[in-house]
Amino acid sequence: MNPADFLIVTIIVDGEAHAIRLAEVLVEERLAASVQVPPPHESYRMMETGGMAVYREWAVRAVTVASRFDQLSERAGRMTGIVMPGITAAPLTVVHPKFEGWLQQVMSACTECG
Repeated sequence: MNPADFLIVTIIVDGEAHAIRLAEVLVEERLAASVQVPPPHESYRMMETGGMAVYREWAVRAVTVASRFDQLSERAGRMTGIVMPGITAAPLTVVHPKFEGWLQQVMSACTECG
């Protein structure tokens, strides 16, 4: 597998309990190799009306393979607390060899997935 086959996916949620549950589901269902739930942050957004809104959000980060991104996005989108369309992904273009080996191993362990 090429490192670019791996993605770091960011999913914006509205609360800590939703962030933790999302992390558990994505790993349990083998849609992500790992998921991190960092502390919340303030988000400043432009509103359709032209005004600005300020939110407290959690930016959950998941590591997955590109072939599972659609499944991961669909599953996350069905969960409570997702701030839509707050799902983005970027390829991992450089990965430490030990981490890359671990990612390949855990993401290929589930043959029914992806």
